[in-house]
Amino acid sequence: MPQSLEQQMYTEPLLHNQEIVDPYFGEFFTLMRRSLVSGGSELGLGMSLFSLAVSIRATNIIEIGRFKGFSTLCLASALKFLDIGWQEPLQHKQRPNIDYAALESAKNRRLYSIDPFPTTEADSLIQEACLTEYVEFINQRSQDIDLEHQADLIFIDGDHSYEGCKQDVFKYVLWNLRPGGYFIIHDYYGWYDNQQRNNSPIKAVADEIIAEGVFQHLLIDTCYPSFVVFRNPNPQIDT
Repeated sequence: MPQSLEQQMYTEPLLHNQEIVDPYFGEFFTLMRRSLVSGGSELGLGMSLFSLAVSIRATNIIEIGRFKGFSTLCLASALKFLDIGWQEPLQHKQRPNIDYAALESAKNRRLYSIDPFPTTEADSLIQEACLTEYVEFINQRSQDIDLEHQADLIFIDGDHSYEGCKQDVFKYVLWNLRPGGYFIIHDYYGWYDNQQRNNSPIKAVADEIIAEGVFQHLLIDTCYPSFVVFRNPNPQIDT
């Protein structure tokens, strides 16, 4: 019986992947569920933030809007998991324009969490999860600071007015997002009127960005507030 392409591939022993994962990650899901609060984000967003940050091997992340720390927990936990690491089979490393040694090397990973209204709940959550080494709290308005760091991922969930959200996108995506990096805008649905029309100002901003056609994008519909993921093109590797 003929074999599939996958069956014909040689599989080398990936010994690192056989090690027991840090027990923290059982605690992580418990903390994540426990941290769902009114006015915060839905579970699907937290899972997606964690997954995307790990998938792109993020080094620097910018978070605009922290509230009680749910998204902060998920993003910082991704950085912790990246430090634990894993091995990919050699067959996965085929792209000639990727420096895999550099991609998989140890990094000094950091989450820059921006919010002018700090909460004790967020501080306590990150301390309880023992993630303080990954998080820098910046308790100021996003428009009042300038970060020099190039980010792999920017999560925008701060000022929910049309003007405020648009300013955050323009400032941080333009100056801080690396080529090939991602940014996420939360709360695509909401602000419904009596005719059940979605009047989310975040949707208005997202739709304008989509119409410009510069960024690749994907709407993740969680059946709750939901979010749009945008990717900044990278001419050097998008081949």
